[in-house]
Amino acid sequence: MKTAIFVEGQTELVFVREYLLKSFDYQDISIDCYTLFTDSNFHPTEYAFPNDAATNHFQIINVGNDNAVLTRILNREKYLWNVGFSRIIGLRDMYSKSYRELAKEVGKIDFDLNEEIKQSTKEQIEKRAEKPNQVHFSFAIMEAESWILGFHDCFERINPILTVDYIRTCLGFDLEVIDPETTFFHPAKTMEDIYQLANETYKKNKGNIEAIMASLQKDSFENLRNGDKCASVDEFASLLN
Repeated sequence: MKTAIFVEGQTELVFVREYLLKSFDYQDISIDCYTLFTDSNFHPTEYAFPNDAATNHFQIINVGNDNAVLTRILNREKYLWNVGFSRIIGLRDMYSKSYRELAKEVGKIDFDLNEEIKQSTKEQIEKRAEKPNQVHFSFAIMEAESWILGFHDCFERINPILTVDYIRTCLGFDLEVIDPETTFFHPAKTMEDIYQLANETYKKNKGNIEAIMASLQKDSFENLRNGDKCASVDEFASLLN
């Protein structure tokens, strides 16, 4: 099984990589990682996990732009079928500059708009893809950071001061109770607020996401998938089965 996964940025690449490795217990899986910031600029990047004997092969491609994920998929689709890939998956954040412009109310999640964007993307794939039944697309609602916020105790593992109770006292929300993807319009900003409580900085950089992923185990992902929060996590993960 060869699967190509196109993601919008490094945060999503590292998240997907860690989810896959831990789900497979690092067994019978190989992962190649690339950047594709323009259609002709395809380069290997770090985070590869080679295993020539594996029967499950994943290629994760960081396109560096939310709006470019679908375009890069459609432009590279034919090549991927020709070299033996059996499915293509796209992953991007729902939150974007265009979303902010289209939302009915500033700073508030527009659930109708979410469905419209999902449907529009599906229609584009059905219309433009050579093999639309083998091309799938998923949105992190509203950002991949909402998925991270779903791991409510990961911040305490990074810095002991950042307990759920301390975050609730300072910022007014309980990560054990709320659903991050229906609560936060701009989850990355919420992450910044949490980090500032410990006089640290969250900037979606390599160090931030690596530290977070290192704090998580296989059961962390399983509990998030099987819980009643962050439904878009399970929607995406189901495409990988």
